[in-house]
Amino acid sequence: MRFFSGTALSRVTGMLRDMCLAFCFGTHEALAALFVAYRLSQLARRLFGEGALQSAFIPLFEEMRKEEPAQAFRFFRDLTALLVFFLIGFVLVGVGILALSLSWIDWSPGNTQIVQLAIIILPSLLFICLFGINSSLLQCQKHYFTVGIAPAFFNISMAAGSIFFYGWDPNKAMPYVAALIVVGCFMQWGVTALPTLRALKSHIGNNLLSNIQLYSKDIKRLGAPLALGLLGVGATQINNGVDALFARWADPEGPAQLWFSQRLLQLPLALFGIAISGALLPPLSRSIQAGRKEEYLGFLDFAQRRVFALLLPCTLGLLVFGTPLINCIFGRGDFQMHSILTTTGCLHTYAIGLIPTGLIIVLGPAFYAFKDFKTPAIAAFISLGLNLVLNCIFIFGLGFSALSVALATSISSWANIFFLYSCLKKHYEQVVSPEGIIQATKVVMISVAAAVGAYMLQMFCFTTPQLFHLSKNPDLPTAFVDQVVYLAVPGLFFVAIVAVGAWIFRAKDLLVLFRIRR
Repeated sequence: MRFFSGTALSRVTGMLRDMCLAFCFGTHEALAALFVAYRLSQLARRLFGEGALQSAFIPLFEEMRKEEPAQAFRFFRDLTALLVFFLIGFVLVGVGILALSLSWIDWSPGNTQIVQLAIIILPSLLFICLFGINSSLLQCQKHYFTVGIAPAFFNISMAAGSIFFYGWDPNKAMPYVAALIVVGCFMQWGVTALPTLRALKSHIGNNLLSNIQLYSKDIKRLGAPLALGLLGVGATQINNGVDALFARWADPEGPAQLWFSQRLLQLPLALFGIAISGALLPPLSRSIQAGRKEEYLGFLDFAQRRVFALLLPCTLGLLVFGTPLINCIFGRGDFQMHSILTTTGCLHTYAIGLIPTGLIIVLGPAFYAFKDFKTPAIAAFISLGLNLVLNCIFIFGLGFSALSVALATSISSWANIFFLYSCLKKHYEQVVSPEGIIQATKVVMISVAAAVGAYMLQMFCFTTPQLFHLSKNPDLPTAFVDQVVYLAVPGLFFVAIVAVGAWIFRAKDLLVLFRIRR
């Protein structure tokens, strides 16, 4: 809950950041170029700061801390020093290669803009990766709120900057917005720097820089699990980068359409799925280290049930309320009807894969806890291969829009989760408890009833809901008050049906979301 509260605040500011960007620049090609440059320059983020390194570090750190706490914290210090040296070299080489490519390669004007923006953004990789490794330590120390709230400082920097450059030519404003990304990443890392430093001093004293070993035996132990984790997370990051490129091929504004739709999709994931995942790995690892199988399965069952109970209503809600949601949040300034329609289509298609995406986030730590990094890596490569094939078919073969990129992502997410579940059952025959299956059935029935009721209310009292925008001329309000009413009335009706249904049918997994006891 501490992780959830901090993450909730950071996601609220993240939504404000995206609202500012949408208001100031809409889905302009220059903003789309910035998003592509950001995606490409941040490919290494989850390799060397979050994701793979975090998943490999936490189980090993918990194992060492159980035996000798001081050694565990020296291991963290040495790993951080190695990471700093490596990232500085990585950034310098990357900037050099990109700068030379501007002279050696005849880029198109749009691609030249992407490369120039990537050069500006790339130094942010140092700070965001250091934030990732600091977060790993602080989660083990149960400082969940600090980790959750830190991204808010990045969001505030971006939001303030976009407002400052409102009215500028987007092509001229983007380099400055890119520079603010670096400033925001520095601020995000800075929030975790002080508590990390205090934790180090309390365990290894004030002389933190003495006897640093960049290639200690403990760091070498990290090599094998990290290599497997890098493969899996690398495949996922390649997926993200490729999606931006495919969207660019489909539509110059495609990356911006995907970005804004993903931000709304990431809200429920980050508020609960990622929060649970981040808080889950340390206790799972401790359970495995202590040989407490039932405790491990209890944590895993808890996480799956909570994520499913939240994400299924969110999935149906995004499908039913996607159009008024996009219109209410982004539908002003330079974000006009075309942007609303195309972004909502991407949101609807991404929503199909919301549940498997959330469960993938939860099941990853389930494998990492007993140091199985191979299975998630294989699942990620299966997802990558399927995503590439589907994108080629949809865009080059069938000539679909950027919406098809989201569809390919959703389909590959379902393939990923089916593979992970089949492999997890080899370790534990009963992955979901019988009680969990019963509660999940109740969640499905109640959520479907709420979605149908809200759909009918919209159709008879407001405007017929658009699914994937098969109709291109929806009657959408432009006044902010009307936008809020069109979203809030059926939305509250949906929530009320879910709450009442949960009370009547004793759906415990839903009741706990409303803080209701029965």
